[in-house]
Amino acid sequence: MSRVNLIASTGLIFNEDKSMVLGVSRKDDKTKFGLPGGKVDEGETMYEALVRELKEETGLDVLKAVPIYFREDGVYVTVVYLITDFTGEISTEEEGVVKWVTFEELKHGAFSDYNTMLEEHLKFINFI
Repeated sequence: MSRVNLIASTGLIFNEDKSMVLGVSRKDDKTKFGLPGGKVDEGETMYEALVRELKEETGLDVLKAVPIYFREDGVYVTVVYLITDFTGEISTEEEGVVKWVTFEELKHGAFSDYNTMLEEHLKFINFI
């Protein structure tokens, strides 16, 4: 029996001293934050989905990003892009809140396990 995975792209943007990342709250719970991003639509590349989702959720235009982390959980294949260059002002017309958050806040969000593993990966490669 074959299995079809869904694909998602998320973006990781650090503030200047790498103490906080740009987070987006859940629409139904504005106290739970995750990374901006979402599902890859049919016909899109993972990078194109990243650019679209970041614009929709944060108002920012991605200029440069590199994939730094992948995870498959049996349903989703998710890629995290480190966004190193962007333009625009933080804003959104969606229902979620966009703000700078700590990894601790991300680890208490809807994707707690995923964000915990991402933080461990970033520490392992001496990024944070």
